[in-house]
Parts: sequence; structure tokens; C-alpha cells
Amino acid sequence: MKYSDDIIQRVKDSTDIVSVVGEYVPLKKAGASYKGLCPFHSEKSPSFMVSPARNGFHCFGCGKGGNVITFLMEMEKLSFPEALRLLAEKAGVVLPRLQEAARDQEQDRARERVQALNEFAGRFFHERLLSMEGQQARDYFKDRGFTKEDALKFLIGFAPAGWDSLKNAAQKAGFSQEELLAAGLAVHHEEKKSYYDKFRNRLIFPVKNNYDKIIAFGGRALSDEPGPKYLNSPETLLFKKSECLYLLERAREAIRQKGYVLVVEGYFDALALHHFGFENAVATLGTALTSQHGRLLTRYTKEVVFSYDADTAGQAAILRGFEPLIQAGLNIRVLVLPDAKDPDEYLKKHPREEFEALVQRAPAFFRWWAQSLRQKLQGAPVEEKTRALQGFVPMILQIPDEVSVQAACAAVESEWGLDNRDLLTIVNSERKRGVRRPGGAAPEAGEPRASRGEGTPAASNDTRMEADFLALLIEERGEFVPWAVNELSPEVFYGENFRRLFERLSAGEMKAEELNGVPELEPSFIRIENQTEKKHREAMLIDLAAALKKRHLRNQLADLKNRQAEAEKAGEVEKALSLAQQMILLKRQYSQEVEPR
Repeated sequence: MKYSDDIIQRVKDSTDIVSVVGEYVPLKKAGASYKGLCPFHSEKSPSFMVSPARNGFHCFGCGKGGNVITFLMEMEKLSFPEALRLLAEKAGVVLPRLQEAARDQEQDRARERVQALNEFAGRFFHERLLSMEGQQARDYFKDRGFTKEDALKFLIGFAPAGWDSLKNAAQKAGFSQEELLAAGLAVHHEEKKSYYDKFRNRLIFPVKNNYDKIIAFGGRALSDEPGPKYLNSPETLLFKKSECLYLLERAREAIRQKGYVLVVEGYFDALALHHFGFENAVATLGTALTSQHGRLLTRYTKEVVFSYDADTAGQAAILRGFEPLIQAGLNIRVLVLPDAKDPDEYLKKHPREEFEALVQRAPAFFRWWAQSLRQKLQGAPVEEKTRALQGFVPMILQIPDEVSVQAACAAVESEWGLDNRDLLTIVNSERKRGVRRPGGAAPEAGEPRASRGEGTPAASNDTRMEADFLALLIEERGEFVPWAVNELSPEVFYGENFRRLFERLSAGEMKAEELNGVPELEPSFIRIENQTEKKHREAMLIDLAAALKKRHLRNQLADLKNRQAEAEKAGEVEKALSLAQQMILLKRQYSQEVEPR
């Protein structure tokens, strides 16, 4: 038994040979290939060539050559299966157990059909854009500042308004309705027992893997009909949102050459940057940045420049993308556009040279965040500024190397006019106590302390629970707020600032989205985004509400018990009996399961 040829090819296709070889051999660009000194024999002039297009290597000096698997076998003295497994693990490809080869072959056939269907759909959408029925979509694309050449270069498409245009065409080409569903191109109507097109009356953006194969689609609505403005393919055998970036297949060489990647939020921002010559730009696909994205980007660069929308949501997205990227060992800078909300808008108003200059001056992440908070907190009380300053600590603790930790502390201190090394002293103190990341048992700096005791693990868990609950209230555009207000009273929050926030939400003085701008909640936003799947967040919110209520009841019981003991000691029999009755009622309430009403 052996791994199938399809599995082996999938590992090769998912691996960037330049990155793998580059870990052993310093490489320099040489036309479409890369050149370096051969690792297999001694030479003074480089004759060792690596070809990304062929995904192979060859030395013109000693004659040795092969693919990425054979290179790793030679360098690490591994067997073929060992090298394959190592590369598969790095690329995130799950290898089947050899005894499951038959099932693996069946899945490979399914993957091939999804791939073929995606390629068919890409051609179908593109042809519709160029046809008479695509006039509205072409006009919209042109009005956004793009050309016909852009449409051809990026294979932009148009999904007709009908309910079954793609479905009918695909079935004529030999694809089944079930295959359309598996590819995320059709939706099943349960009541009518029928299938219809997922993308309708939309401008279509094909999403490709590193080897120029279409794996998914994004669609921008062309009308004001109900529904999302942007719609993405669901996850399929080929497509995982958390592992893909739009236009990376085109950007990777430019990323290597320029030494950094521009990360933006949307399709049009990425297209605009490529249109104006910034071909090292990529976009996320309707999801937050993940650890998989971080590992993917480290193949090509060590530096990320964020250029997200300049609103509160954009800032929050940058903060949530911080942890997975910093833990991958990437340096992060943030591009601030002075008079535009995003790169697309800026480049339509300014020469590309001005944008390039802004990119070069983009501040490091912690300097940018310190500047942003300093502006937000102008005129704020000293206590609020202190809490915000301490909020940097759990984020700085994510940084893996000492030099970068010191640089981050120095940037914050200089922006806030602090005495040199004040923040670094706090960070080092937290390190000595074993605090390495938010979500651990030790207290999180920047969060208010609960009433259980300053600096205790219980206090940290209490405040983290309160912060996580409030952070979850922004989910689904704040639709859980009425339920939360009905379920809890402000007194269950022991952190003064958190209690005040919940009081404002309860009184209608504050909208849920405004929580995005609360510095003390940033560690919770980061933690939730990167550790909790969206489908589980409602359950997490309900569980936290129950935990907050039970905690409050426990503390009330403890307080009543202490007061009863004092009353008995003082000989106040009636008071002691009254307190005992109150304890019985509370114990009964506590014993009941806490469920949402």
C-alpha cells in the first residue's frame, strides 16, 4: 500500500518550494526562478536553480535535481513517506491512513469534480460578464474605477439574476445538482425539494489557490434587494476560509520582492491596489485573520502592513488579527490613510507615489495603537488612562522575542510621554508571575479587579468572564442585548467600568457596536475571535450569563453567612434567624439550573 498519486500531488501543490528550499539555501531572484549555492556540493558561483513554476530544483554543477519532496529527503535524510508527512503537516494537508486508500481515492475523485465544476463556473460567470446581459455589471465595475483589462486579468464574472442559470448550464455540461451543492454553487430548498443558484445578480470574484486553480467565489450584489452585500462560497473540500487569502496566488512573488505584504479587508481594496501597481496586496475572505493565515504569510515575508477601513470596526479587526500574526513571528505595521476610509478610495484621489510614501511611514503596531488610544482618551480621567495603559500588557506578552518586546514598550512609552521603561517593568513583572498570554489563570492587566481579592487568579477569572460576556454582545449586530438586559442586572458585574457599561446598555444610552471601542475589552475580542467558532458564541454567551448569576448568588450567600455569624456572636437572635431564612431562599435559587428565559 502507498499514498495515491493525487495525495502526493496535493501535498506538492500546497507547498511553496521556494520557502522550503529557502530554509536551507539563501536564494536570490533570477528571472522567473531563484538562484543560490548548491547544498549538495561545494561551489563558489551559484548554479543551483529553483523554479516555482515547475515546483522543482536543479543544479547545473552536480546535476542533482527533483521536486520539493526529494529535496527534503536529501537534506534531512528522510524516507519518502517521512518527507511527505512532514510537508503535509506544514501545509495543513491531512494524509489518509494507508488502509483507507479506497476511501481516499473516492474523496480524491470528489475533489476533482469540485475543482472541475469551479473552473466551469468561473468560465461561465466570466462569459456572462462579457455578454450583453452583463452590461450592468460591466458598468458597475467601470464606475468603481476598473478597466476591461482588469476584468480579463482577474477573471471577474457576473452571475445572472435568474434562479437557475448556472445550474442549468452545469447540468448540460454533465455536473449533477449534488455536485453543485458540494461545490457551494447551489442551495437546496428543503420545502420544494429543489436546487437553485447560490450567486444571483452579483459581480463575481473567483478565489484561487497558489497554483491558479479556482477554489471558491465571492459575489457583490448589484441591486438593493434584501440580502448580504457580499456573499462568499461556503467551505468545501477545496476551500477553507481560514486558510485562504484573495489574490495571494498573484501577490506572492511581489511580496517576496518588496519584503512585506499589504493586507486589506475586501475584494475591491485588493483589486484597486493591484490596479495601481501594488501587487503585494491580499484580502481576507469575510473572516478574521487566523493562525493558518499567519503561517501562510511567513512563507513569503516577515512583515505585514494592515490597511483596513479607518472606522471602529476596522480598528477592531486589526486588533483581532494581532495575536495570530505576532505568534507566527510576523512584524506588524498599520497604514493610516489621512482622508479616506480605505485604499480604494485613497488611490482614486491621490497619486500612487503618495500612497507608497504612506506605506513606508506606516507605524509599527504598538505605536499605532498607542497613538489611537491617546487620541481617544484626551481629557479622560487618569484612572481610565491607567487602565488603558495596562491593557497593552497582555498583548505585549504575546510577542515571542525580547528585542520586539522592548521595542513595543518603548513605542508606547514615547507616545504616552511615560518615564523610560515603566511599561517594560510591568511586563517583566507579569512574566515572572508566569503570565504569558490572555486567557491564562493569572490576572489580566487592564481589567478591573473583582471583589475576591486583588491580584488573585480568581479575580482574573472573574474579570475575564465579565469582559468576555460584554465582548460577545456585539455578535449578530447586538441582537442579544435585549435578552442580556432581561436576564441580568448590573449588580452581577463587579468591575466598576463593566457594570457602568452594562447599565448604559440597559438604559439604551449605548449601542452594542460601541463596545468595540472599549480598550479593556480588546483582549476578550482577540481571544473570542481566535479561539471560539462563531457558531458556538451564542452558547458561550448563555453559559457566561449563568456563571455570572451563580457567582453573584455564591457571593451573596457568603455575605449572608458572615452577617449571620456576626449576629449570633452579638446575641441578635431575631436578626440571625432572618438572615438564615434569606440564606435558605438563596440556596434554593442557587440549586436551580440557570437557563435563559
